[in-house]
Amino acid sequence: MSIGMIFLGLLLLFFHLITIYFVFDGFRKLIVCTVKSFGRVVSVTSEEKRRKDSQTGKTTYYTEYAVQYEYEYNGQRYLNKMFYNDHCIYSDGDSFEIKINPRKPEDIWMRKDIKNIVILICFLVLLGFFDLMYIASLF
Repeated sequence: MSIGMIFLGLLLLFFHLITIYFVFDGFRKLIVCTVKSFGRVVSVTSEEKRRKDSQTGKTTYYTEYAVQYEYEYNGQRYLNKMFYNDHCIYSDGDSFEIKINPRKPEDIWMRKDIKNIVILICFLVLLGFFDLMYIASLF
């Protein structure tokens, strides 16, 4: 087995561990965040950004939206931010449902977080495919 194959195996392992960590963290939040509440959008700011492809040199432009929102739990107010690219579904004053972790109120779960879990699970399946290719190349 060559050094390159060992490095590739370690790289695959690294991606597995990182992905599994984020999947479990998403499920953890889904389980421990039990108190239903509402967040309210305080401000939405946008910033034009550009991205230059290092291979083609082509520059693309996009808009990044920063949505600052607040929520209350046990009389204390919490502020947080979420980011969107190209389009934003929120505007000032909008409210949305959240679930709060009663032991750690700054830890919240939102409905959009389920999308991240699904994407990460699909990424794990893709990593499994690469694992099969890696194992097949060893024999």
